[in-house]
Amino acid sequence: MHPFYHYNLEDFLTDDDFRGWVKNGQPRNDFFWTKLRSEYPEKALLMDQAAELILTWEKQPSDLTHEELDHEVNRILNDSAVRTMASRKANIVRLRWWYAAAAVLVLVGLGWLVSGDKVFPKSQYTYKRYVAVSPVPLKEIVNKGTKPMKVSLPDGSEIRLMPDAAVSYAPVFVQHHKREVFLSGEAFFEVQKDKANPFFVYANDLVTRVVGTSFTIKSSSERVEVIVRTGKVAVMHAKDLDGNKPGIEMLLTPNQQVVFTPEQPLLARSITENPVAIARPVVKPDFTFDNQPVGEAFKLLQETYGIPILYDSTRLENCYLRVALRDEPFFDKLGIICSTIEASYQVTDGQVVITGQGCE
Repeated sequence: MHPFYHYNLEDFLTDDDFRGWVKNGQPRNDFFWTKLRSEYPEKALLMDQAAELILTWEKQPSDLTHEELDHEVNRILNDSAVRTMASRKANIVRLRWWYAAAAVLVLVGLGWLVSGDKVFPKSQYTYKRYVAVSPVPLKEIVNKGTKPMKVSLPDGSEIRLMPDAAVSYAPVFVQHHKREVFLSGEAFFEVQKDKANPFFVYANDLVTRVVGTSFTIKSSSERVEVIVRTGKVAVMHAKDLDGNKPGIEMLLTPNQQVVFTPEQPLLARSITENPVAIARPVVKPDFTFDNQPVGEAFKLLQETYGIPILYDSTRLENCYLRVALRDEPFFDKLGIICSTIEASYQVTDGQVVITGQGCE
């Protein structure tokens, strides 16, 4: 069954690709969502509601009061419901309104709205705060130049610190079975493996935990972005570390990323804009296919880039490829393969989902 068949309103509201399609009309996703709508017409109402709610939030949210936003949510859901539902389903509509309103509150952070010019409060998780409350003296390194700076940590890990970025860490690097680094700005990390002493990077509202891998973190007052090159990393909200119970971590694998902004506090996996081949000592993969099953192409793509690719193997078992691919980017390769077998793809939760009717 199609993985999006069970989508509810909140799922559409929090799907990065659906929101991007609604707001920006991304052509790469237009065919997919249009096809999903035609295949599952019962989802059309939810898609309409979600689209209108997303666009409503885009219309100067700082100018909307609580009452105005509630009224707009009510209008959207009731208007679209009237067009498609009988009056005997009024109770269901009301339930959907409350459910959707809760989803919108999560999506736009309505609880953070305050009077005045500021829509969101200033985060207490900043580089300056981390450094100020550290129980031990920290060593700080600031890149004041115009080129990346190499920083070697006491455990052998290395940081490529970008211009205007800064890192701080304890000279006695291992403290309470942790290796901790505090970051302001952008840096690329290559971490030495040490299972007994996990490596933590604190960058504003996000905390990244690793054992040994390579990844990039870009942090500013507006957003924090974590991009994985090799290995696996776990990302969590900094606020979750303040409680007695451990917070929920999101696991990222190669070519996956997560972005945090105050406007969108929910963490969602996605695929990096330009996935790169995973570094490993093997011969360069050959993407020349001469009447080979399409499953072999998807398998090679997945192994090369480390990105999960999901598809119905039974439906596509009769699809074969005759195509020679060279140095095209990942998404170009994927698009060519899908076009050849008249299929489409959708990126969601850091995975690629292939849909197609199959081949004769």
